[in-house]
Amino acid sequence: MARRGLSRTVTGLALLAGVWALILGMTASVSVARTGPVPGPDDDRSGVSHYFAGPEGLAIPTEPCDPAGPSATDGVMAGQLNPQLGAKMAGYLDAYKMSCARMVTQAVKDRGLNPRAAAIAIATIIVETSMNNYSQAVDHTSIGLFQQQDWWGTREQRLNPAYATNAFLDAMERVYPGGSWNDAPIGDVCWRVQQPREDLRYLYGIEAGDATLIANALWAGTSTGPEHPYGSGRVVSGRSADGRLEAFAAGADGVHHAWQTTVNGDWSTWHPVGGPRNAQLAVAPNADGRLELFALSDSTFDHMWQTGPSAGWSAWENFGTGGHRLAAGNNADGRIEVFASNTEGVFHRWQTAPSGGWSGWEGTHGGPVNARLAMETAPDGRLEVFALSDSTFEHLYQSGVNGGWSAWENFGTGGRAVTASHNQDGRLEVFASNADGVFHRWQTSPSTWSAWTGTGGIPDAELTTSRTVDGRVEVFAINATTASHAWQTAPDAAFSQWETFGGGGTSIGAANNADGRIEVFGTSHAGVYHRWQTGFATWSEWAWLNDSGPAIN
Repeated sequence: MARRGLSRTVTGLALLAGVWALILGMTASVSVARTGPVPGPDDDRSGVSHYFAGPEGLAIPTEPCDPAGPSATDGVMAGQLNPQLGAKMAGYLDAYKMSCARMVTQAVKDRGLNPRAAAIAIATIIVETSMNNYSQAVDHTSIGLFQQQDWWGTREQRLNPAYATNAFLDAMERVYPGGSWNDAPIGDVCWRVQQPREDLRYLYGIEAGDATLIANALWAGTSTGPEHPYGSGRVVSGRSADGRLEAFAAGADGVHHAWQTTVNGDWSTWHPVGGPRNAQLAVAPNADGRLELFALSDSTFDHMWQTGPSAGWSAWENFGTGGHRLAAGNNADGRIEVFASNTEGVFHRWQTAPSGGWSGWEGTHGGPVNARLAMETAPDGRLEVFALSDSTFEHLYQSGVNGGWSAWENFGTGGRAVTASHNQDGRLEVFASNADGVFHRWQTSPSTWSAWTGTGGIPDAELTTSRTVDGRVEVFAINATTASHAWQTAPDAAFSQWETFGGGGTSIGAANNADGRIEVFGTSHAGVYHRWQTGFATWSEWAWLNDSGPAIN
């Protein structure tokens, strides 16, 4: 406990220092770039000047890239990326520069292109302006992130990151028709679009690796896709509308509740809130931002909800009879849909309107009895449900967005636990455990799947997944003796070897802080522990979540 207090104190001091650094950096970056050489009015850089070679940029005025200014997440992401960069921007990213890269990435995503297109655009603005949205021309009439001259658009257009990015992409697709830019080296694409002197061509290629890293991180962080379900189990966590995580754990005396007292910050003590004993839990957001909690025991099914976004909670209300396991997710239109299993198969209920009332329970025409359930969301917003029993594994999926459901299809043999996630490119990935370890399958297309492949891992584990801020899937496993985790080595890539993550326990859950950092919750006979990311690949130690909370058997 003393170690946790010291850790939080140090973290608090670091955050305080970081806040002041961020305030100072934001104040400077919105008006002028950091101190750098001031070019003469007749300097001719022919597309790229030696003045732009430094990571700090020029001491000339800039415009905000995001009208709302840099976000707290921009600052956190800059801090996490800086140690991983190897070229011009290493150590020089700040919240302002990340906000500019974020706006560029969002423009690429809104256009329907891929992360490689974002990397091409970001490599260009690194070379051209060190990621500064310059509002004063120093090379003829060149202004903005891409240093576009007046034939690219009006002054206002060239200072608008969305317009400037699309103008750059228009030129890229003219020079590389039919998507051929996907196959050309990133540096060559940048150079051919920008057309500086031949001797400056190499600069863009130097930045390709760092630009790809930044683009991948932002691609995950600027997601505008469908809502993805939280995991279910004995301990769950969801994020309130104001960004604070709320955690729930189900003990022998009912459900207990704790919450972050500040966004990305410390936690309250645990508070008993009643509800079913020894329940399985699931949490989902309403369309209006209110979280809703579902608690299923072997004898009853209850739910409660926030009375307003980020507000207090209602009393418990009955939601059905008892069962085995449950899962909850959101339709594309925001309506929550809940699945539960019992000795007769799998059943579901859904909201009849976003944030509204509920249908009655209906069968799904089968499904494994007493199945463990997981849900995920396809890129087009269709929900998919995975049901694993001791003897069989099946899945079903929506036949249309917000629509009906397919018949159950076989998905494998039986096992202990199941969890599901999604790759950065949208493909679903499913993990299941049994006595031999942890296995996974992944989509090879929107309707086809790989074979089951072993990952190693600990036997007979409870499972959960989350995604890092740069879009990599991370899977966590816990059994009676060991907690461990494995992660994708890059977005959409293969997984690392398993690493021990702590001692044993009874269940595990995970959620993402508002700044993208994963927070993991583990339960045991002694109470509830948690660990949180301190960077892309670094973690705190396990500690009580403020106090020990309920024992979970």
